[in-house]
Amino acid sequence: MFSVGAGVGRITINRPGKSNALNPEVFAQLGRILKEAAEDSRVRVITLTGAGEKVFCAGVDLRAPLAAESRSEAFCRSDYRQLLLDIVECPKPTVALARGHVMAGGLGMVLASDLCLACDDVYFSTPEIQVGLFPMMVMGLLYRNVGRKKATEMMFLGEKIPAPRAQELGIINHAYGRDQFEAAADEFVGKLATKSSKILKMGKAAIFRILDETLPSEEKFLEAALGEVMATDDSKEGIRAFVERRPPRWS
Repeated sequence: MFSVGAGVGRITINRPGKSNALNPEVFAQLGRILKEAAEDSRVRVITLTGAGEKVFCAGVDLRAPLAAESRSEAFCRSDYRQLLLDIVECPKPTVALARGHVMAGGLGMVLASDLCLACDDVYFSTPEIQVGLFPMMVMGLLYRNVGRKKATEMMFLGEKIPAPRAQELGIINHAYGRDQFEAAADEFVGKLATKSSKILKMGKAAIFRILDETLPSEEKFLEAALGEVMATDDSKEGIRAFVERRPPRWS
């Protein structure tokens, strides 16, 4: 879903019944909308969110590789890599609005965004290790936002981090009470929309040059690394166990 008002282009992943998980259709729509928003003269700021109050985005839909595990592209790795780069390289400011929990690939979207606001009762996590995966493609962005020790702990343990702690770690900018979130987010995004688009674009380009210029090549390497992980028996078992809602039996 996409709407424009008061200089803000609002993008919403509209799969609340599926925890706003990413599938090929969602990837295609997000890529198209991001491009259109970047070129739309009415849009000064872009917000990204997920429909509903429960989950911002649970990452890539894990049922795809189980249904076609012999096809590497079933997991949409290249589509996910391109989505992260589209967000990072977007010439206009991007603000993730997390009204629900942020997990796995959803965290990558938050980290790829320039800024993030969240309700103070939501959690952030990289739970891939629990299902025989590893957040390879989130890794490059996670280390750019969080110190090495804590980022590694997040990936190794997969535990949930509450929004106030996520703010302390640099994952998000602000955590607001749920009853205050809409007004606070509107005010924050509204302030950003009053700034010079030309200067913000130049600033974003400079930030990319000093921090993220190597990100495209890193993500390509990490995409391949994720493919190697997914080819293991433990990964296939972990995904199957997740879908069947049972404990995994590691080899």
